[in-house]
Amino acid sequence: MTEWEADHVDQLVDAPEALETNFFGFNSGGKMSGLFDFVLVTADLRASEESTDGKSSIIGRILERSVDRTAADEDIARIVEESRQKQQDVYREKFNDQLEGLTTQLNEVVHTYAPDREVRVTPSEVELKAPRTTFSVSVLDGEDQTPVENQGHGFQRTLLVSALQVLAESGTAGDQGVICLAIEEPELFQHPIQAQTFAKVLRTLAEDSGKRIQITYATHSPYFVETRHFNQVRRLTRTENPTPSVTVHSATVDEVKEKLDGVTKAVSVESQLDSVIANQLPVALFAQRALVVEGTTESAVFHGIADRAGAGSLEAKGVAVVPAGGKSSIPLAHAILSCMGIPAYALFDGDGGFEARAKANGKDQDKIENEKNGHVAANRSVLKYFGLDVTDFPPSQIGESAAVFEDHLETFLTKEWPKWAESCTTIEKDTGVSLRKNQSVYRSATVTAEGKVPEMLEQVIAKAEGRGD
Repeated sequence: MTEWEADHVDQLVDAPEALETNFFGFNSGGKMSGLFDFVLVTADLRASEESTDGKSSIIGRILERSVDRTAADEDIARIVEESRQKQQDVYREKFNDQLEGLTTQLNEVVHTYAPDREVRVTPSEVELKAPRTTFSVSVLDGEDQTPVENQGHGFQRTLLVSALQVLAESGTAGDQGVICLAIEEPELFQHPIQAQTFAKVLRTLAEDSGKRIQITYATHSPYFVETRHFNQVRRLTRTENPTPSVTVHSATVDEVKEKLDGVTKAVSVESQLDSVIANQLPVALFAQRALVVEGTTESAVFHGIADRAGAGSLEAKGVAVVPAGGKSSIPLAHAILSCMGIPAYALFDGDGGFEARAKANGKDQDKIENEKNGHVAANRSVLKYFGLDVTDFPPSQIGESAAVFEDHLETFLTKEWPKWAESCTTIEKDTGVSLRKNQSVYRSATVTAEGKVPEMLEQVIAKAEGRGD
């Protein structure tokens, strides 16, 4: 604002000295109060403290806005006055004779020193004041009524946010008021189902225009990150070199559509978000880097390869393996991650041997032709997106942004790593669990397989981790 004023002096006008700048003010006197109310839920806010009836507590503030404490003042004042009068009557009844005798004795002595003075001993006036009306909050758990502090942290957090929502709604002035409810780590102390419920409730509040509530939160939980609304996510990253700094990343639907121009139709982007990858990206948005693959079996194999060096080593390096749910969905997942500032590498199948497998499975020629057309279209589309040579069935290769299997993962592993196939057979025999598309078995077989990991797979992991970039 200072810079703008310096560059636009001719547009400035004199401001009155009485111009108020206390937008939110104090004692609810700010100009913005009731027009835009900001309510912050910090991570260290304690429900047990905020549920007491105090001036600064959340419950106290709700009560001040919702309950007229003066409604019973006249009745309480009458009760207090009656109590005072009755107490004075009791004093006179019980102490009057004793005090009169004491007064006479004192005056007999006092008169010898000061004949014109005398003393009187009487019961003191009872000073009774009507106490401030206060309220308490307790929790009914079945038939038991317990204090808030005796509840679990998850329920306390739920109560806290609920109370703040009520406070926010009660604080809006008229139909034009807007509330911004800002929550730090809404997932705190919430079990998964409760966290998912909480996320849906917050989304419902924000989307209900009648409530006029804005919702913002800082989270580390995938339950509160919705792929469908990736354009509303702000991802913060911190770097130390050359100097410590924080960068904010965001992406819009239009940016993603532009990145997918010529690969995925614009009208298909939103439908794919809902039906294909809605459950795949939330975790990846918290990663430092990502490897996008077709399905869960590829994900299991690469996690297994990394586990051979140390359990969870891929996760420890901040790398997320993202199953896109199919080859044709890889560009969309990659585009979103890239726009959000997450370096992503991809791997997909060329499916060059699909026809032989189809014939071995007894498929007729018409189905084989339809399947071929689907593979060709998907291959050409994905190859174009990653800037690779566009062919119907590409050979195995390691590109700068993506790698390709000539056929598919299982064919590659059986040929290039025979010990992996032996490990799969052993696990199937020992456990009775079918290998087919079972990601747990794939990961276990990859970890325990003897022999050397094929060079191509090592290169893919190196690319995903950013080694050699």
